[in-house]
Amino acid sequence: MEEQVDLSLAIVTYNNAAIIEKTVKNIIENIPNEKKYRLYIIDNNSSDSTLDIVENIKGNIEIFDLKVNNGFGFGHNKVLMHLNSKYHLVVNPDITLENQDQINKMLKYMNENPDIGMLSPLIVNTDFSIQYLCKTNPTVLDMLVRRISPNILPNRQDRYVLKNTGYNKTMDIDYASGCFMMFRTEVFLNLKGFDENFFMYLEDADITRRVNEVSKAIFFPEARVIHAWERGGHKSMKLALITIKSMLVYFRKWGWKLL
Repeated sequence: MEEQVDLSLAIVTYNNAAIIEKTVKNIIENIPNEKKYRLYIIDNNSSDSTLDIVENIKGNIEIFDLKVNNGFGFGHNKVLMHLNSKYHLVVNPDITLENQDQINKMLKYMNENPDIGMLSPLIVNTDFSIQYLCKTNPTVLDMLVRRISPNILPNRQDRYVLKNTGYNKTMDIDYASGCFMMFRTEVFLNLKGFDENFFMYLEDADITRRVNEVSKAIFFPEARVIHAWERGGHKSMKLALITIKSMLVYFRKWGWKLL
């Protein structure tokens, strides 16, 4: 068992040489000074210099060079046997923290609310506009219309991403974005992490749903993170096919709710 820390963090990388140094340094700089941390970098067989870059960054960093790419959840689950923390953060390599206050706010709220198993902060674009990433549990219709066009059934799509809430109050959520999740480590371990049947996409919907079976998942807009979101699944045919496969996995597991 590794040394106990207040906070563990995990970033799964794949050919992120262009951004990984900035991301890792930013994360380390904005972990509250009084908190002991361990940052895990799990590399899904990058063919660029991602790992070389990370190896030269100072900090309490542990690297997992998987030499295989079996997906987002598979990568994150590689740290399960090593976690010895109170809270565990799942962080995308395109996340930026503004200051130490953001994590401090999340930790304070989690400490004050022991029934919460996972917290999602407000996630914003680089221009600080809101990313509407909290959702209701998906249906086949919701997934299909979002893939086709944002102009189809716009009211339905707005309801799906909870736009009517204003994203300005703490609330229970069905589906949080995997780009940044703060887990109570005990809950993450009890769930055995992500379902590895998902290569990428919808593993976050699945784990949020499983968190809600044993505790609570909440949206906490008093803290925020910046996410350089590219929506790759809408630009690449390969990623679109991965999304469709994940949909099949999800609906086979949770039931085919059409509407």
